[in-house]
Amino acid sequence: MSRPRTAVAATIARLRTQIERAYPADAKLPNEQQLAAELKVSRSTIREALGTLAAEGLVERRWGSGTFVAPPQDSARLSMATIRSYRDRVEASGHAVTLASATCVERDLPEPASAALGLPKGTRGWQVERSFAVDSTPSAIMAEYMPPTVRDVHLDPSPMLSIESDLYATLNAHIPGIVAHTQTDFEAVSVDEQYAEALGIEVGAPVLRATQITTSGRGEVLAYGVTLNRTDVVRLRISR
Repeated sequence: MSRPRTAVAATIARLRTQIERAYPADAKLPNEQQLAAELKVSRSTIREALGTLAAEGLVERRWGSGTFVAPPQDSARLSMATIRSYRDRVEASGHAVTLASATCVERDLPEPASAALGLPKGTRGWQVERSFAVDSTPSAIMAEYMPPTVRDVHLDPSPMLSIESDLYATLNAHIPGIVAHTQTDFEAVSVDEQYAEALGIEVGAPVLRATQITTSGRGEVLAYGVTLNRTDVVRLRISR
């Protein structure tokens, strides 16, 4: 059985900070017992936290030798093991993320978005479209759609125009702790003329399209999003 999620999440954060500040690439980490004593958590919590960091590509677990800091990757590993922003996922693998462009408009929601959000066709809502670069190379274009209100609270997604904020932080700022789940479907598609130039690739080049639905603990659909990812810049890793 998994450890309590808050304990594991806190341990992951502490280990990530410790590794990034104190351990160079290929350095060996203390063993699980030493880390558990240092961080005052159980060995099971340490083991689960290291498993997540390994899935993210930050560390490598070498059988019979121990856990080592992974060398830098040419492309970023986009781990889907936890609910985290695009920036946090990419930066966890040692790469720099910048926001190349961002727009936030209130509009009639496109039919796939209104259907996913459970709203009548033509309902007005929010569209936030952002493009990202990894190590200065265009990497992804993300369009996210939100209803105008959630639980009678009017949403203001304008903070997402900054790299310092994201969908999850914005929703949780309106209603603390409301984000509980995300479901993401992936499909390989050819990029069309509308997005090829922004991604810096040829029309028809393959990209990975991620369609994501974010929900609350009550099952309310909070957001619907579509992301086009360049697979030569980021690599997807799913850990179960």
